Amino acid sequence: MGALPFDPHPFAIAVAVLALAAYPLICSVGTRAERVQRLSIRNRFAVGLRQPTKRQKRFFLLGMLALFLASYWPLDDIAQHYLLLARMTQQLLITLAAAPMLIMSLPRTSVVALTKPRFFDYILARLTRPVPAVIIFTTTAVLAMTPTLVKFELGSSWNQFLVHLALLTAGVVAWIPILRVLPGVWQLSTAGRLAYLFALSLLPNVPALVLIFARRPLYPSYVHTSMGLSAVADQQLTGALAKIASLAVFWGVAISILLKADRDEELGLDPDPVTWDDVQREFDRSSRRLPKG
Repeated sequence: MGALPFDPHPFAIAVAVLALAAYPLICSVGTRAERVQRLSIRNRFAVGLRQPTKRQKRFFLLGMLALFLASYWPLDDIAQHYLLLARMTQQLLITLAAAPMLIMSLPRTSVVALTKPRFFDYILARLTRPVPAVIIFTTTAVLAMTPTLVKFELGSSWNQFLVHLALLTAGVVAWIPILRVLPGVWQLSTAGRLAYLFALSLLPNVPALVLIFARRPLYPSYVHTSMGLSAVADQQLTGALAKIASLAVFWGVAISILLKADRDEELGLDPDPVTWDDVQREFDRSSRRLPKG
């Protein structure tokens, strides 16, 4: 392989610019409702900030950086033309880095306002339950690594955008139960989140084992020796990367959740608190289910 030519990737730049412009607008959603809430409910259950905090802004920038690195030169060009390993790196950046950080970048008031419409609340409340979320994440991750979909993605920039969007969506669905951002009284407990993370860390690794133990090239798009690696070695490293990265991220998050729960208990705090937003959302859901008379 010769020197990798620089590609400006105008589509990736355009998406990044639009996201940067949209972030302040998204964060401003719900500020009026928060103002009314703070006037009427002055207690510790009324949570949320009118503007993103510095920590939330950092999460947004880091999440956008992960997306940009996954979609820009040189990683994207290597993934498109040379190494399956680079393509897996893109997938991991999107699902394990960008998705959780973009969720954590949103102020609570914005999440409450954006998910309040009945349709969105209904869909999210069902898709982000543990079993559907694990199925969605695992299925999307596995399908994205099938030879057919890999060939489809390499076909055009729009195909790649659709695949990356599907991965990001699946990542968001998978991380919502862990981060407990969707308002509602029903949330995963600390033990429930640990079990959920354990399932997420194991199920998507089944195809990784297939790549690790494969003895022949499985991807027609990556059959040639590239960058000093044979196609089989490229596959094996890809499977190892997927396995190690997912275990490290999910188990690392599980350990941090467990340590935080222990600290809260030592301080006499509830490790699984219920906020006013959770109670209010349950009231809204109950009122929708009641028959009109």
